[in-house]
Amino acid sequence: MKSKKFRSTILMPVFVPTAIVMILLVIGASVNPAAASGLFAQILSFTTDTFGWFYMLATALFLMFIVVLAFSPYGAIKLGPDHGAAQYNFIEWFSMLFSAGYGIALLFYGVAEPVTHFATPPLSDPETVAAAKEAM
Repeated sequence: MKSKKFRSTILMPVFVPTAIVMILLVIGASVNPAAASGLFAQILSFTTDTFGWFYMLATALFLMFIVVLAFSPYGAIKLGPDHGAAQYNFIEWFSMLFSAGYGIALLFYGVAEPVTHFATPPLSDPETVAAAKEAM
């Protein structure tokens, strides 16, 4: 019996520079969080002020492209083999997507909403025991 060699699918010319940049960012942000916060805020501000219009335009164009593609003859092209049948019907497929989206929203907002109410409560002082009780 031949032994199979483990063959990695990681592309080293892509992985190594990315890992180095990530490690340097984590170390830099850990060493001086205040400077990193200021730098990241400046980068975010520059990006949104300079390219915000492009992001909105690209989003609208992608959405229009997808809708046009869906209602064109290309929207009826079957993905997969010609003889293959769909594994799930439309209701099952929609239910899975809806459940996944709802689950992510619950997971995110289950934490984010109480934290937001703790930081800015409507009836008490922020970041106090009373605010924590009110948030929960």
